[in-house]
Amino acid sequence: MYKYKVNVVKKMRPNILLIWDFDGVIADCEHLWVENWTCIIGKKYGIKLTPAQQQYYLEGKAEKTKISLLIKDFPRITFDDGFWHEVRNNESELIATKLEITPHVTDILEDANFAHCVATGAIPDKHNKKVQKLGLKKYFDEQNTFTATMVQNGKPEPDLFIYAAQKMGYLPENCIVIEDSTAGIIAAKKADMKVIAYVGATNHNTDEYIAQCRKYGADFIASTMTEVHTILKKLYKINN
Repeated sequence: MYKYKVNVVKKMRPNILLIWDFDGVIADCEHLWVENWTCIIGKKYGIKLTPAQQQYYLEGKAEKTKISLLIKDFPRITFDDGFWHEVRNNESELIATKLEITPHVTDILEDANFAHCVATGAIPDKHNKKVQKLGLKKYFDEQNTFTATMVQNGKPEPDLFIYAAQKMGYLPENCIVIEDSTAGIIAAKKADMKVIAYVGATNHNTDEYIAQCRKYGADFIASTMTEVHTILKKLYKINN
C-alpha cells in the first residue's frame, strides 16, 4: 500500500486535479520519439523493432525504462555517446520542425474548474524545449511539472502520478489522468486514479488500440480534446 502525504494548501483551489501526460496528449509527438529511437537502433545495431516491440519497449516510457527493457532483451545495444548524440540532435530538429499542439487542449487548460499539472517521462531539458516551442509556459512551470527523473520508477509503475498528486496536494480519488499510452494507463490505475485514454494521436485511433486501452483499465476513451472536455464536464457536473 502506498502512503499519501498530502500538502496542506490554504488558498481556495479546484477540487479536481488533471494530471496530463505530454507526448501523444498535449502534443501529437510520441510517435516521433518512437520512430527516432527505432531508426537509430536499426541503423547502429541492425535490430528491426516490430510495431508491437516499439510499443512495448519505447512508447510512453521514460528513457531509463526504455534502456532497462532493451538491454535485457538486446544486450548488444550499448547506448554509447554516438547513440545519444544522434538521439538528441534528432529530437531538437523534430521539436523545431514537427511539434504541434493538440487542437482544443488549451480550452481545457483554461478551465478554472480544474487544477492542472503535467507528469511526463521526458527528461527536463527536452520537456522544457517542447513547452517553450508550444507557448505553454503560462500553464506549466516548475511548480506543476513532474518528470520521471524525480522518481525511482517510470511508467508503467505509478510512482510519477503518486508523486505529482502529493506535490500538488491532492488525494488519488480527486485526480484524473489524461494519457495516450498503455504504460501510462497501467500506471494511473496502479495509483488508484481515474484515467481518460486519449486516442487522437498518430497510430492510436484504431479499434485495436482502443481495445488495448480498455483492457488495461481506461475509464473513458476520447479521440479529441473536445470529447475529453465533455467527459470531464459530465463526470464532475460542470455546466459552463
